[in-house]
Amino acid sequence: MAEYPTTDEEQVEVIKKWWAENGNYLIAGVVLGLGGLFGWNYWQDYQKNRAMEGSAAFAQLQQSIQNKESAAANDTVKLLHEKYAATPYAEMGSMAMAGFNAAQDDLSAAEESLRLAMEETKLPEARDVARLRLATVLNAGKKYQQALDLLDQELPPAYTSLIEEYRGDALRGLGKFTEARAAYSRALLTAGGRAEYLQWKHDDLGNTGEGAS
Repeated sequence: MAEYPTTDEEQVEVIKKWWAENGNYLIAGVVLGLGGLFGWNYWQDYQKNRAMEGSAAFAQLQQSIQNKESAAANDTVKLLHEKYAATPYAEMGSMAMAGFNAAQDDLSAAEESLRLAMEETKLPEARDVARLRLATVLNAGKKYQQALDLLDQELPPAYTSLIEEYRGDALRGLGKFTEARAAYSRALLTAGGRAEYLQWKHDDLGNTGEGAS
């Protein structure tokens, strides 16, 4: 049975011996632990600061768009992708810029922005929204088959009405009026507040499916 130290001198000697044998490991463990703690806190602060900076840049982009300052808006979107690609503001910037470009009838630039948003986003929900917006841009640019191919990719059921509407638009553009009418009919099933508008699109094709183009 091990004997325990009884005097102060014996206890000090035991501590000295233990420290000599284990002190370096203890110090290394503490250093690593503190380093991990400070490193994690630094990383958290860094991420927080990057998000705040990205938010400020996105606000600047929105202001440039509101003022219709194309050059400034393009510069800010470039900044978002170069410095804040890890934040959601880069993809949000691309989608905002796409809307601005579309409003300026620059469909090619709008398409480019939306494709970039789809490629870079880490959120499936954001990718789905970008895909649907891209379908409308492709239809507006008379790239109907590309729009159909895009809409054939898997999208959440919640978007069924929009998917079928945009599919109907593309089919109508291709002169496939019967198929377009059927797509609008499917869109109407879950149209909600958009039912009247969709009904107009549906009825405008005529009862025979040979409606006006």
